[in-house]
Amino acid sequence: MEPIYIFLLMLFAGFLLGFAAFRVYKIKKEEEERKAREELEQEIIEGLIELKKYTTPDIDGLASDKYDLLEVALENDISDVTIATEEGFPIVSTLKNPEEDAAKYSALFQYINNNILNDLLKINLKSENGYRYVIPIVKENEKLYIILKSNIEIDNISEKKIVKDILNLLDKYMGNL
Repeated sequence: MEPIYIFLLMLFAGFLLGFAAFRVYKIKKEEEERKAREELEQEIIEGLIELKKYTTPDIDGLASDKYDLLEVALENDISDVTIATEEGFPIVSTLKNPEEDAAKYSALFQYINNNILNDLLKINLKSENGYRYVIPIVKENEKLYIILKSNIEIDNISEKKIVKDILNLLDKYMGNL
């Protein structure tokens, strides 16, 4: 009877060893898949930033690393998006240095709204470089401005979609105020 016990013990040890080897293999495979997914995400981000350089050759600054806002811009054929506070400070932007745009266009909107037209809903500016839009929004009791630069004119339906997409993204940046 002793050989049967040894056989059963070896069989049980073999099952445990096989199960442990399978678990280690599965964990390593999941880790490799996670790393591959992260590399792919990083490659997509770099591709979006590179694509932005080619779609907007007259860009004044470099693209930022805020790829979620960059995706919204590229989806809607917009060159640049900047979200600014009422004081003219940028919260998030697709530009690397958005301070000048944020200050200039938020001040322009406030000046027109306070001195020329009351209850202004938005500003549309057309120039030889394209179109600029300044859209006021209120998020968490903070008055903000969405400043858009586009090579084409944006219709009202697209504008509403852009504002909705930006409002959905803005939650993660509002903690920085």
